[in-house]
Amino acid sequence: MKLGIYGAGGLGREVLILAQIINADKKRWDDFIFIDDINPKRELKGFPVLDFDVIKQMDDVEIVIAVGEPKVRMLLAEKVKNAELALTTLIHPRVHLSPCTTIGKGVVLCQGVFVSCDVVLRDNVFLQPNSSVGHDAQIDEHSILSTYVTLGGKCHIGARAFIGMSAAIKESTTIGDDTIIGMGAVVLNDIESSVIALGNPARVMRKNEDGKVFR
Repeated sequence: MKLGIYGAGGLGREVLILAQIINADKKRWDDFIFIDDINPKRELKGFPVLDFDVIKQMDDVEIVIAVGEPKVRMLLAEKVKNAELALTTLIHPRVHLSPCTTIGKGVVLCQGVFVSCDVVLRDNVFLQPNSSVGHDAQIDEHSILSTYVTLGGKCHIGARAFIGMSAAIKESTTIGDDTIIGMGAVVLNDIESSVIALGNPARVMRKNEDGKVFR
């Protein structure tokens, strides 16, 4: 079985390292492939970079999404599903993961992640290194928690949300779909969908009209 890493950028290189660490701990893949439809490079870190149209012809590959834009993560996951290929989950050996966690397809948990009891992680969620998720929290599809984010218990993060580095979310707080929380923000109250919130305490600054994080 090959692992197809969908995204040949910086996050893709990080996911390759994660996959190699997982493989060293318990072998899952015979080889690695990068997938990218716009990157002109045809080789990265010694592995081929292929268009998705080529990958669709393979029957011995499973895929992980390695793109940091939640909206793009959703679109790529839909392409994978429509091609009847499998999204696979990557969990670093040094993750604290409660056995009562519910984990969807294509979830990525990086080194140092802490996931408490009765947490729900929906499909294609990405938790960056040293992020922490409190008990009974839920993170919906395609959302990203950046490095050192802390979620209190019973938080609900909507779909396609992006939580910036070192943000802290108070317990029992809801973050809406397609919302961006800026790095270092302290969120004490619910934040609506499709907005950008910054600061301590976090306040809505403007609408997130195009759904983009990085500009």
